[in-house]
Amino acid sequence: MSSEFYSDTIYGQVVPFDGDLDDKFQLAIMVDGEEEFIVEPDINGRNLHEFMDQWIKAQVLVNETDEGFFVKIREVSVDEGGWEYDDDNW
Repeated sequence: MSSEFYSDTIYGQVVPFDGDLDDKFQLAIMVDGEEEFIVEPDINGRNLHEFMDQWIKAQVLVNETDEGFFVKIREVSVDEGGWEYDDDNW
């Protein structure tokens, strides 16, 4: 199993995670309406439930594995613009 770690800023919607992984993973950030970033359930990840169904901007540490994208939340804020992207930041 290969794994790659990197820091990133992601924009997406907080949604319940429904997958075949361990039950400890309960939230994900849906990016571009198709890619799920599965939230690690540490203290910052557990607090993300406050943003359920909202658009957020999150500073994260990504662990990309064969099973998916797992993120540790560093900082999060509500993204009032949601899907209002222009050509420069698509």
